[in-house]
Amino acid sequence: MKKIALLVISLFAAVTVSNAQVCALKSNALYLGIGAVNLGAEFSVAPQWTIDLSGTGVIFSPWKSVGDTGLYLNGWDAVAEARYYLCRAFNGHHFGAFVEAARFGQASAPYPFGSSTNMQNIQAAGLGVSYGYYFKLNTYWGIDCTVGMGAAVGRYSGRGWTVLPLPRAQVAFSYKF
Repeated sequence: MKKIALLVISLFAAVTVSNAQVCALKSNALYLGIGAVNLGAEFSVAPQWTIDLSGTGVIFSPWKSVGDTGLYLNGWDAVAEARYYLCRAFNGHHFGAFVEAARFGQASAPYPFGSSTNMQNIQAAGLGVSYGYYFKLNTYWGIDCTVGMGAAVGRYSGRGWTVLPLPRAQVAFSYKF
């Protein structure tokens, strides 16, 4: 009985010791060009580790009015990323590993020389690695620049599953509190 009581007390002591958690709300400015709404949050879970969760919803795309030669899409994607900062969280260089899932109802992408491709019922999931730098502007505001590459498994327009490249680019304005 004494061993169980000691184990329970030890578990409660280990759980209550923690650092102050910091959260940053973010929005990727690169999505504005396609008329997408992007919101995210990054949580500090250790002095040099964070978890970044973000999602994008394409509600209105101004490019759809261009026609079949334009770029447009409608749907959503979600990204979860674990990041390791070389100095401390929300400051300087960071490396990460991410997982992403996406579903789009319709998309069109222009090719050179005026041709384009139209895809419907797009589903994809993948994972990859990233590198970035967090520019600390002041105590609360910052800019997070991240690039990454991975691989996804996806399908569209009733075709079978195929492996696709999964690029990642982010220039996010963040507010930390």
